[in-house]
Parts: sequence; structure tokens; C-alpha cells
Amino acid sequence: MRTPTFPRSNTLTGRALMRLLTGKQYTHRDFQNETASYRLSGYIESLRNRHGWPIETKEETAQTKDPTGRNATYGRYLIEPEILLELRRVLCERVDLYIEAVKRYESGRPQAANLGGGND
Repeated sequence: MRTPTFPRSNTLTGRALMRLLTGKQYTHRDFQNETASYRLSGYIESLRNRHGWPIETKEETAQTKDPTGRNATYGRYLIEPEILLELRRVLCERVDLYIEAVKRYESGRPQAANLGGGND
């Protein structure tokens, strides 16, 4: 596995990564409810292909409120727990520093430095 890179901590891509690094599993709806963003799949694609993060997608199906009784298939994004442990071993304190930087950004507190070097 190549060593992944961190996106800027003040971006939606960074906010998506922070949630995955804490061990959470996210659907589009979960992310939209927390960030008001409608583009989680785009951020996941960037994290996978541009930044090298090993994010898995588990497909789920649920019935919609559509009067036809239609089912919808959607993805639940995660980093497998054993892979997350390995990433923490390789990246050491960078993971926790990144999580804290994103949380500071989300809380509106000033950042000491914009962690992550990417453009998104």
C-alpha cells in the first residue's frame, strides 16, 4: 500500500476523510446531514484516486418513500478497521493531528496551520 496523502483540512474532502479516520462509516445522507454537501461520492473518489486512501464501499439497499415501493441501492463508505490500524501505525501522530485540525476548522476556531498539502 502506498502512503496516502492528506487533503487540506479546511475542505469537504478533508472533512470526509476526518470522519473515516475516526472509524465512522458514512453514507451520502449522513454526510449531507452533517455538512450540507451533496457530493460525498466525489470526495471519496478524490480520496481514493488522488490521495491514495483505501476506502471501501459496502452496498446497501433500503425501501424509499416513493409511492411505488421502490428500493434504492446506496454506498456506505469506510476504512476497514484493520487497515485503519495499519495506517495509524505508518502515519503515527499525523492521523490525530489531522483529525484535530479538521475539528478546529468545523468549530470555527482558528487553525495554527492548514494540515494537508492537497488542493482539495
